Amino acid sequence: MILSMFVKVLPPEVRSKIAAGEVVEFPVDVIKELVENSLDAKATQISVEISKGGKRYIRVVDNGTGIHPDDIEKVILPGATSKISSEKDLYSINSYGFRGEALYAISAVSHLKIRSRYFQKDAGMELYASGGEIKHKKTIGLPVGTSVEVTNLFFNLPVRQKFLRKSDTEKRKIKRLILDYALTNPGVGFTFTSEGRKSLHLKPESPEERVEALFGTGFELIEAEKEQLRIKAFLRRNEIRSEIRVFINSRPVFNRSLKDFLRRVLGYKTLAVVFVEMPPFLLEQNVHPKKHEVRIIKEKKFFEILREALTGKSTTFADISFLSQEEPPYGESIEVVGQLMDTLIVARIGDFLYFFDQHLLSERLNYESLGEKRADVACKSALKKGETLSKSQMLELVQSWLNFNNPHVCPHGRPIYYKIHLKDILSKVDRSF
Repeated sequence: MILSMFVKVLPPEVRSKIAAGEVVEFPVDVIKELVENSLDAKATQISVEISKGGKRYIRVVDNGTGIHPDDIEKVILPGATSKISSEKDLYSINSYGFRGEALYAISAVSHLKIRSRYFQKDAGMELYASGGEIKHKKTIGLPVGTSVEVTNLFFNLPVRQKFLRKSDTEKRKIKRLILDYALTNPGVGFTFTSEGRKSLHLKPESPEERVEALFGTGFELIEAEKEQLRIKAFLRRNEIRSEIRVFINSRPVFNRSLKDFLRRVLGYKTLAVVFVEMPPFLLEQNVHPKKHEVRIIKEKKFFEILREALTGKSTTFADISFLSQEEPPYGESIEVVGQLMDTLIVARIGDFLYFFDQHLLSERLNYESLGEKRADVACKSALKKGETLSKSQMLELVQSWLNFNNPHVCPHGRPIYYKIHLKDILSKVDRSF
């Protein structure tokens, strides 16, 4: 799982610059570190197997470049890494693992067996350690790649074991983690087995195929590039609840202000999978010992670019393509069908039948027309449910919608409309489109 034979122990002055803290607290932390090592080793197939939610048994197998036999003992030393060598490398990190603490931390609290064959060698090596102490090392035959087995996690720290969750809870966290890395690495095949039962099997595929394999169809794809940022987002609106997953430079990340921003822009009933590629020097990845969090250096500018990409209103983007249904159909004629329950405006635009919530439509219009944008003011002066509208009033509202900066959600994040393709309606009554 280590990229090269040049494993080194980081000097104290470099290790002191790296975020300190517990790397391994739960089984999911073990799997995170091992999967990241596999990805850094350019693996195209990764298999994860657990028992009892990972508390009893974890095995991660890959077909990556393997560990050089001269390095097999070094990898469990504190500060041992092949990813960085100096402090300046912390500002240009292009790999997943770089802290040099993962295998050391894992070996210290478990029985650890590493079996690895380096891609330029005819045989592999096996190392077994318990509680951080090497028990044996021997030459073995095996395919190129690495297998790491972790048994009896925290066997020597019974107090720590008491803080572990139920097996099903730990299993859910692990599966979520694997799905995150599968999303951001679609060219890698993943399998996940728990208690001998395979619950996930993904073959290498395109990003679009991977998203559909995990979440189904019906996504809008947005792609944009501006000022060293590349954005690729898959959106599906009118979901029962919001779910937003964000990946920056192929790493699943947690950034509260970013998640809150996306919910405001996309609404609370949108499923979004957002990928961002940006120069490493614009990120602070050394914030948390588990690398969960990132700090964006120019956050305000980043948000502005992201908003332009996701609303599709900027004319400065060179490459924005809306491949499914959510782009407002500019230039299409509008046919107002009528009003339902004095609440919904029904209109045909192109090949779709739209159902607009008249209050939310009016609220968004007020919000975007106000000099001082305040959602509460926009709401109070908006049309209400139960108000009867003429066809000319409805037409005027829908025409205004075509020019909204954000045509999808009201200022509070509720979806403004629902739409359905006429083909889907006609097929229900056995008519061709």
